[in-house]
Amino acid sequence: MAATHGEIVARMRAGMAGLGLNQQDLAERIGMNPSSFSRALAGQRHFKSVEVALVAEALGLTVGELLDEVGESPQEVMVAARTQPGVEAEYAAALHRVEEFVEINQLLNELGYYNRAEKIPIEPELGIPDYRQGERLAEKLRDKIGLHDGDLPLKLDDFASFVEAKLGIDVSFEPLSGGFDGMSISCDSFKLAAINSRISGVRQRFTLAHELGHIFAGDSQSLHVDENIYGVRSPEERRANAFAAAFLMPSQCLKDATETATIDEDLIADLLGRYRVSLEALTYRLHNIGAINAAERDRIARMSSSTIALRSGRAADLQARNDRRFPELLLMRAIHAYTEARISIRPIAKIAQVPPEALLEDLSPHKFAPPENADAVDA
Repeated sequence: MAATHGEIVARMRAGMAGLGLNQQDLAERIGMNPSSFSRALAGQRHFKSVEVALVAEALGLTVGELLDEVGESPQEVMVAARTQPGVEAEYAAALHRVEEFVEINQLLNELGYYNRAEKIPIEPELGIPDYRQGERLAEKLRDKIGLHDGDLPLKLDDFASFVEAKLGIDVSFEPLSGGFDGMSISCDSFKLAAINSRISGVRQRFTLAHELGHIFAGDSQSLHVDENIYGVRSPEERRANAFAAAFLMPSQCLKDATETATIDEDLIADLLGRYRVSLEALTYRLHNIGAINAAERDRIARMSSSTIALRSGRAADLQARNDRRFPELLLMRAIHAYTEARISIRPIAKIAQVPPEALLEDLSPHKFAPPENADAVDA
């Protein structure tokens, strides 16, 4: 029988490691576009027969050694991405960075350092509209973790820590190329949401929730959206957007806040500050839950006064740009393995994007000069 895609990729990676090649080196050796090769490794497209033959030849293997079934098959990596059209190069660069995390996770698993996070058993409800699937998924997740209608942490780093602690999903924020919002990865027990920190803080927050929607729905393909998050979308994107809106802004809380109040700029500023979402996301959420009609939605969407700008958490939004946050659950597993002398410093340095030599110097014991008159004896 033929090997699974995961087995084939594992053999390719082992062959590359043995020859000291990275995936771009191998792609160039076989005359294949590096972006196409990266997508094939990630399961975004199938390897053609001729490509498999060329890879085998470049690695000094037979085609049979790549394709024949041997032992148990690892689970295939599942990927979903939130990007704008025409950003294939940026997508490939981001995927390469995330693949580093996947490889380190696989190494730690082989050494027995697993992600011990408990799996949250939630399945999408079928037979209902995709947007409603997303809302129900978010509502059930909130109930499962005991959050119910409670507010999520406001600061992005606190929100990310909450996701890691409560959901067992690693979160990273890194300044990726423009046009690329985020990506989610699911492989065995390792799940990761990688967010571009160069986009606005409220968009980072929504994108993180959006990627959680893909993870819990089990989406696995590359999914593209444009700047307007509420335009025409695929069913998967509509579901993930609906999940994000419902997860960030519980319907009952919004209804309670708007039921008897005048919906003016002060109230909108308070809601934006409370939920740290964009004005567009808030107005569509209010309309979708029936709290306002279409005319009210359009009126609120046109609000742009200094009242909103100064009171809705804009300072935190600006500070969130270009920040860097590494996946903490993965990092702590790697540190644990390093302290027990099971791995070198290199996987940790790769996660933190620091030269291994510099990291070793940071971790080495400080050398203190002896105090003056160290040899003196007290009288």
